[in-house]
Amino acid sequence: MVIYMTFTDFNLYQIIQGISALLWVLIAIIVGVRILMKAIELKRKSLIGVGFTYIFVCSSWWGSVVQFIYYSIFPNLMPNVIYLFLSNVFVPLTLIFWMYAFVVTITPFKKKIILLLTIIFVIVWEVTLLTLFFTNNITLIGGISELNPLDLAFGPVVRYFIIIGILTFLITGGYFSYRSIKLGEPEIKWKGIFLLMAWLSFTLGALLDALIYLNEITLILIRLLLISSAIEYYLGFFLPKELKNILIK
Repeated sequence: MVIYMTFTDFNLYQIIQGISALLWVLIAIIVGVRILMKAIELKRKSLIGVGFTYIFVCSSWWGSVVQFIYYSIFPNLMPNVIYLFLSNVFVPLTLIFWMYAFVVTITPFKKKIILLLTIIFVIVWEVTLLTLFFTNNITLIGGISELNPLDLAFGPVVRYFIIIGILTFLITGGYFSYRSIKLGEPEIKWKGIFLLMAWLSFTLGALLDALIYLNEITLILIRLLLISSAIEYYLGFFLPKELKNILIK
C-alpha cells in the first residue's frame, strides 16, 4: 500500500521533530568537519578519528532527517529499506574512528589488539545488518511507526549492538576525560571536563530520545542536549583562547 503525504500533513510535533533532528545532524557534522580541518592543519592523525567520530555519531538520525526533507519534495513515503539503511549502516563506523583516536592517544602500546577487536566487532555488526537487508528480514533491524513516519524503533538484533556501542563510547570517553582531568595543566583539565560533559550529554540524550515518550517540550529539550554534546565535544579538543582565559582565571 502506498501512502501519499506532503509536508503540510505533518503535525506540530513532527515538524519540531524533523527540524530539531536536522539541526542536530548539521551541527554534529559541522563540528566533525571543523575538527578534521584542524587535524589537517596541525598534522595530527589522532584528530582525524575524532572528527569522523562526530560526523557519524549522528547517523542514527540520518533516516529521520532525509525522511523529513523527502516529504517536502515528494508526496509519498520514502521506502522503509532506505530509511533503515541510512539509520543503521553508518553507525558501526563511529566505533572504529573513536577507538582509533582513543588508542592512539591513550593506549598506543595496546593499539593493535584493541583495534583488531573493534574491527572484528564492527565487521560482525555490518555483516549482520547487510544479511538482514538482503534476506528481507528488516523487521529484525527496526521498524517505522505507522502513526509517525519520522519515528524509528530499533529491532531486537540491532538493539544489542547499539547498547554495546554506546557503553563502549561512554566507558572509553569517560576514561579519556578522566586522564585529561587528572593532568595538572588547567587547559587540559578543562578540555577533559568538556569532553566528559559531551559523552554524558550524548549518551543521556540518545537514550532518552529512543526510550521515553516525548512531547513537544521534552523533544526540544532532548535535542538541545544532543546539540550541546556536539559543542562540548569540540571544546574538549579545541578550547578558544577567550573562553580558556575566562575559565583559567
